[in-house]
Amino acid sequence: MELLPETWRIGTITLMGVLLINIRNQGENERLSELKEAETMSLLKTLGLEVSASVTYTVKEISTSTYIGSGQADNALEYIRAYEPDEVVINTLISPRQEKNLENRFGIPVSDREAVILSIFFQNAHSREARLQIEKAEAEYLRPRLQNREANLSQQRGGVRGAKGEGERKIELERRLIDQRIRTLDREIGEVQAIRETKRKERERNGIFSFALTGYTNAGKSSILNALTKAGVLAEDKLFATLDTTTRALKLPNSQKVLLSDTVGFISDLPEVLIEAFSSTLEEALSSDAVIIVADASHPDAYGCLKKTKETLSDLGALDKVKLLVINKIDDIYDEIAYSALKREPYPIVETSIKNGAGINELLKAMAAITDESFMDITVEEPICSDIIGRIAKDGTIRSIDYSEDTVTVTARIRKELERKYKRD
Repeated sequence: MELLPETWRIGTITLMGVLLINIRNQGENERLSELKEAETMSLLKTLGLEVSASVTYTVKEISTSTYIGSGQADNALEYIRAYEPDEVVINTLISPRQEKNLENRFGIPVSDREAVILSIFFQNAHSREARLQIEKAEAEYLRPRLQNREANLSQQRGGVRGAKGEGERKIELERRLIDQRIRTLDREIGEVQAIRETKRKERERNGIFSFALTGYTNAGKSSILNALTKAGVLAEDKLFATLDTTTRALKLPNSQKVLLSDTVGFISDLPEVLIEAFSSTLEEALSSDAVIIVADASHPDAYGCLKKTKETLSDLGALDKVKLLVINKIDDIYDEIAYSALKREPYPIVETSIKNGAGINELLKAMAAITDESFMDITVEEPICSDIIGRIAKDGTIRSIDYSEDTVTVTARIRKELERKYKRD
């Protein structure tokens, strides 16, 4: 059963010209504000939207009805008349009531930062779980906005979230339909997560060591995964180019077999509903044995992005799993001061330029060193009739098997915590 007609879907992009309204809070750091504005521009570029004009307003006190002040709204209306954009995008989160009042005032659709990110997620999610998660997120986003709609739903509405409103349904019927769909999605998501959890436990039982790549969006995580494993994951110079978790097997220089997972990139002011929507990718960081943070040396706020990544990992309870910091894109360092700050972080550090192939071998060696801390080599001798080969193969990697007349000697690499299992009294 579909949630709503296709014309309601958040990911339906039908319009191109955008008036971007940048919001600055009074006293906010000007440089950080400029970076956030540039980030919003990148988000819109990722959607393929053209910014017809951009205006910045400093908000001293948030208006409960329109967010920006009345005079600022009048000024924005002048921009709308001059540039004739198809819609307005505000680079902050606004309430359904504020959105509705601004649309009435401007006469064109209004979308906020959350709607823009939802649209990108809708376009770029491909796995079944990710699609289910994003459908739930957009349903939860749309539900409170139904109450502001006219009873006559025949008028189409464009904008970042797409044309909305065609049909004869009553608002209450649509609300019940959304609620029913959310319940169905919750059940289906639970089923998919149960399957993923079973697979994860199977990996743990088999003693497979796992790494998770984390970091700010567009830091180069997918490029690193491709370089190390030939995964063929989409790696574009766009925000949130990859959303689905991709896991690939990798053999390290010490012959240790591991799994390497890519995860969704972090971003400033990511709405809570979206963190929940992509918990599947973030859980890879939680369930992995070691987390690798990828920092982008070419970003204007490289150290700020690292701080945001660490804050998010801390919120997830995974910060203590960080074992390695990869400073990527060292061929295009933007800020030497930020770059120096990155190098002072209390982690083993590898510098890379995936674009130029620099640092790949060093990264593999650093990952091997991490596994060496968790694994050990053992030699076990048992009667030739025992099932030692099968048992030890489930727990680790067999290096060699030697037979004598009465015994078999197995040399293997296992996790250190399993030593007792094979240690003789």
